[in-house]
Amino acid sequence: MTAQVNVQKRNPRPGHRAVIIGGGISGLSSAFFLSQRAAEEHFPLRVTVFEASNRFGGVLRTLTHEDFRMEAGADAFYGGQNDTLDLCSKLGLQEDVIESSPCFRRFVGLKNKQLYPIPGLSGSFSDIFRFLSSPHLSFFEKCRTLEEPLVPCRKEGGDESLASFIRRRLGQGFYQAFVKPLAQGVCMMDPEHLSLEALFPRLRQAEKTYGSLARSFLNKTSWRKEKGRAEFLTLRQGLEGLIHALVRELGECELRKLSPVRQCSYNEGWEISMEDGTVLRADILGLAMNACDASNLLFEAAPGLSRELSAIRYDSIATVNLIYKVEDVPAQGLDFGFLVPMGGERCPFSSLKWFGKTSDGKYLLMRAFLSETMLPGIFHESDEMLKQRMRIFLSDFFDVRAKPLFTDIERYPSALPQYETGHFERVERIEKTALQYPGLFFTGNGFRGFGITDCIHQARISVSGLQFPLF
Repeated sequence: MTAQVNVQKRNPRPGHRAVIIGGGISGLSSAFFLSQRAAEEHFPLRVTVFEASNRFGGVLRTLTHEDFRMEAGADAFYGGQNDTLDLCSKLGLQEDVIESSPCFRRFVGLKNKQLYPIPGLSGSFSDIFRFLSSPHLSFFEKCRTLEEPLVPCRKEGGDESLASFIRRRLGQGFYQAFVKPLAQGVCMMDPEHLSLEALFPRLRQAEKTYGSLARSFLNKTSWRKEKGRAEFLTLRQGLEGLIHALVRELGECELRKLSPVRQCSYNEGWEISMEDGTVLRADILGLAMNACDASNLLFEAAPGLSRELSAIRYDSIATVNLIYKVEDVPAQGLDFGFLVPMGGERCPFSSLKWFGKTSDGKYLLMRAFLSETMLPGIFHESDEMLKQRMRIFLSDFFDVRAKPLFTDIERYPSALPQYETGHFERVERIEKTALQYPGLFFTGNGFRGFGITDCIHQARISVSGLQFPLF
């Protein structure tokens, strides 16, 4: 069904309502920006947020153990863009922003029970040269990698997978030895399907503009990091502090937990049918949730839109937080790092963040991430079995014999979108089709970036694109 409504002819009714479904960072940010805009434009608008679970925040949750904190899910936000920093400033949190763990600056590979430093997937050719000193590439594979400036540009338009791009430009050996395990460990995505345009646009642009990664590095200063600015940030009291601040700021809005929605339909305005049988009418509908869940809500009202949404695939993630006394961890000089199993190495995780010591130097924090897609057998084991596997791994690889002081396991079903080839093309079709339904907008990690800053940015852009008045 296609809604044909002249958005300019009718006068605004008193008490317009906006309903946002999803109480994570995307939904609460949308409510904040929407309330702020309505107040600035003196537009009468009631904002309601529905959250199906018993808490707001989604994957943003901070655990507390004795005198220190750790994150149960997302653990940092990108400081290279201003959206999260601006929101923190508006919420009075600017003094609480601190640099996140240095583990994000150091990647460590694990192969044949040996640790070695590796560059991350930053996209700079200087990182590629560092790979060439590795013993894990043969002489011929190194020669093939050095031929990159001679490789012709791709003539076909459109998106390409990360695997295809790396094989073309740097060779199969380089891809197999480094890029594949890094993409699977850090991004927790299959590089054979991972969209280059969505996740590594600088690589795509380098080839398009300069013809090669090497020439791009020699000619472009934007590869270099901005000095004096941390890339990854967090809050002193933990990232859940951002959620608490948003909830406080939204005091005049209606925030409802344990309020699952069954269906959304359109009839000269939105009708939201709740699981308990009640029906609400709204002029604005924001779906700040998993795209597949949004698809289910719109199955009858917008079947074409629903089909496009359902095609965005998600992976389930589990996290294992561990706390040890420093004296119980003979870490062989590894004070911090982002540990990634390299090709053929069997580990009970996709990646392990070794956060280093707490500020008082007494404890050491680490967190393992498991992808259902990458490790289906281990992922579906019981919590006790996961704990046991982690203890065995740490004992075998790092000689950690003591039990951890604290262990926490969290599972996030269908939480990580898989940005597959052609992802942005699909998102553009979704956004274009959504224009047929006045007041409808989407936000969340399934569309234009899955980091905290990406979600806040998209919430702000989506709200700014709405027309006031709608009717």
